[in-house]
Amino acid sequence: MRSKTTVNQVDEYLEKLTPEKLLLAQELRRIITSTAAHLEECVRWDSPCYFFYGPVCYFASSRSGLHFGFFRGKELDDPEKRLVSRNGQMLHVKVRSMDDINEAYFVELIKQAVHLNQN
Repeated sequence: MRSKTTVNQVDEYLEKLTPEKLLLAQELRRIITSTAAHLEECVRWDSPCYFFYGPVCYFASSRSGLHFGFFRGKELDDPEKRLVSRNGQMLHVKVRSMDDINEAYFVELIKQAVHLNQN
């Protein structure tokens, strides 16, 4: 009996992005998985989401790039004041180019979000 080969849902999501957004998404994914390798990665609500005792963070395509968001964003310490919300969306950082990716800042936000879900 052959076993089924499954394709990661996030890989399928990435395949549908424009080349510019794909580079941004790959970098966000790398930062998330290298910061907290234990997070469960899947696609929920039409976006790549990361879970650990509940939802932690996500990234989603937007008109001008990607949103890198946090389900409990209102509870995060945001020293750079880059977390924003529009029309009731969860707090997120707008990522329009590689210049918008500050790895140290994103790592800190991810660690805080994971810690919130542990408590």
